[in-house]
Amino acid sequence: MSQQQSNYEVSRLEVEAGKKGVEINRALYKDLEFKLENGLTGAYVKGEKIEEENYGAVWFRVAGTKTGKYIEARNLLIRILRNKNIFVTNGQSYLDWSRMGKISQYGVFAENEIPVVPTRIFYTKEQILNSMMMREAELGWPVITKFERGYQGKSVKKFKSEEEVREWLKDKDEKWLGTYLWQRYLPSRWDLRVIVLGGKVVGAMKRSALGSEFRSNFSLGGKVEKWDLSEDDARLAEKVARVCKLDYCGVDIMKDSVEKNAKSYILEVNRQCQFKGFEESTGINVAGLVVDILKEKL
Repeated sequence: MSQQQSNYEVSRLEVEAGKKGVEINRALYKDLEFKLENGLTGAYVKGEKIEEENYGAVWFRVAGTKTGKYIEARNLLIRILRNKNIFVTNGQSYLDWSRMGKISQYGVFAENEIPVVPTRIFYTKEQILNSMMMREAELGWPVITKFERGYQGKSVKKFKSEEEVREWLKDKDEKWLGTYLWQRYLPSRWDLRVIVLGGKVVGAMKRSALGSEFRSNFSLGGKVEKWDLSEDDARLAEKVARVCKLDYCGVDIMKDSVEKNAKSYILEVNRQCQFKGFEESTGINVAGLVVDILKEKL
């Protein structure tokens, strides 16, 4: 796990593993070492070589650094361990998409006919200001922009007019513009977080924005509650997990209105989704279910 990420999930896994008689070695990415000689010959954690005799499965948190060194470490570890018959949660997905940002995700979703909010991506200020979206409001107003590697809703912004967009662009370095998605604003003010484990939905929670805040994220103070997922939305979430080759993930679904039969869109999939709010709102023991899946692989 990374030092900057939530400790809740790892602590819960430790507790549930202890109940089930599974020993956990909790480690940071910086605790890893590798020995490479004429091939992939060894991976070590806290000085101990990782072998099939002493380890059965690995579960990752976010490999976050500006240098990307821990992403490389994670993927190197996956390549070594899969030759030792040690199960790595989401291993193939990490190898296929080292950084699965929102733009990569939307490419995968479009290729597999998974519905997404109408989205545009631009690389220059001129493209943004001269686009059909701005001149003829193709996506309508307000419009949403979000950083493709943002998390917990922190990078999401809402613009009500072209003037607001122009003001935002003044201080933006153009080299970063291709890392933003521009999307139609959906006025429902709530979305769903669905957790998929082992290819099957384990449950869903509804996240609702409160007050003047338009973002519904739990980390931003959004209200969370248990949600009875429809069969169609369950199949959609499971399809996302399948095409993204994920053993464990959180799938975010948003509706285009508050109507019962409103159309569902996939906002994103999170390969290392946090589940504190999910466990609290649904009563589902996500950590215990994760440990059960890992035990099956031992």
